[in-house]
Amino acid sequence: MYLRTPKRYRADRKKRHLRLLPRRLLLLIVLILLVYFGGSQALLHADTIRDFVFPRVENAVNHVATQVSPRPTPTATPDVAQAQQGCVTSEWQGNLQEATINCQILADSNPNDALLQYKVARMKLIASASTGVGISEAIDYANRAINADPEAPYGWAIRAMVLDWQGDVGRALASALHARAIDENFAPTYAIMGEIYYDLGKTDEASTYLDQAQELDSTGLASVEIYRNRALLSSSVGDYDTAIHDLRAALEMAPNHSYIAVELANNYIANDDFDSAMSVLSDTLNRNPNDPYLLWRMGWALVEAGTPDRSYEYYRRCLDAAPDNLRCLSYLGGLQFADQDYVSAVPNLSRAVELGSEDTSDFYQLGLSYALQGQCDLGVNYLQRGYELAVLQEKESAQNDFASASQEYCNQALVTSAVAVTAEPTEVETFATATPTPSP
Repeated sequence: MYLRTPKRYRADRKKRHLRLLPRRLLLLIVLILLVYFGGSQALLHADTIRDFVFPRVENAVNHVATQVSPRPTPTATPDVAQAQQGCVTSEWQGNLQEATINCQILADSNPNDALLQYKVARMKLIASASTGVGISEAIDYANRAINADPEAPYGWAIRAMVLDWQGDVGRALASALHARAIDENFAPTYAIMGEIYYDLGKTDEASTYLDQAQELDSTGLASVEIYRNRALLSSSVGDYDTAIHDLRAALEMAPNHSYIAVELANNYIANDDFDSAMSVLSDTLNRNPNDPYLLWRMGWALVEAGTPDRSYEYYRRCLDAAPDNLRCLSYLGGLQFADQDYVSAVPNLSRAVELGSEDTSDFYQLGLSYALQGQCDLGVNYLQRGYELAVLQEKESAQNDFASASQEYCNQALVTSAVAVTAEPTEVETFATATPTPSP
């Protein structure tokens, strides 16, 4: 319950004025009269108004039309028929880059074609051996091949190859065994298993699987892998002549596969045949002038041949084509360090370290390059990190070198009890194990 208080009396309140008609009604009447008058005048002078108004309206419309943005040009639809011809022709000619482009168009247009997805995955994987990146695209197309037809061996087999090149040998073997269980007559599975067992150190089993692949390969789909993987087995036991024979056969089938050319050159060098090694690298480089893997190996071969001055050109060409190529950064920096050009060596070696190099030589040369320029605060940091990496890799000699260098050039002892912590692998680090290991 509450008390109601009366409103206070306000003596100044104004009195209301009486009106005969409300204000709104008066305004409405006036508006109706104006509209009526305007309409009647428009009817009386219609011709005059039309001649005056219409030209101006048309001009205004034309002006607005010219200000409207044109329709966007539609995205060109890939020519599937041309891509199909290009895929077949480029693959037959050994033009890996063109074949990949055209076959990828086909694969994207035919997502249920497992064989096409298999081919693109393999092409992407081979290309990654040169660039050091893009292996994730290979695994993507391998998975597409599986999704296209899980009951076909294509996806499982190429997935095994990609995983093996990534260094995940256990999962690679599981995928290969699944492919074999699906189709015991699919030759690429056995060729890939040959490489997997080679990486496991089981050369007898590897040889057996390669023999089976050879017997089953009626279409040539596994030919390159068969010859290349046989060469791995031969070179591992020092039979370089046989390895050279098999690699030459593989290179004839796939002239743009730079990693095969590099492995062939490696075997020639192991046989002290530098001229043949240079010839193979030069011929393949002429077909692939911007291939970082070939350019790096050519520079390395020139150093081994005793002509390091000539290698500068190839390392620089490599970095022009791929500025973040870890191999070329590392080897060019090492060459500059050997030539006592510490100022030039530092940016190349430091970039290699940033990209995930696990080569203790990069840390040693970078640390010393700083120390020899009087920058021990930076130099000792890299010597310490290199020492910790050498501990992880169980390199006792390298550990001693790091400790001695820090003491000698910077008069500072390293923390020898430090335990290095491994970071998550980058794409570059992953590729360090993904690249096919060159024969000797």
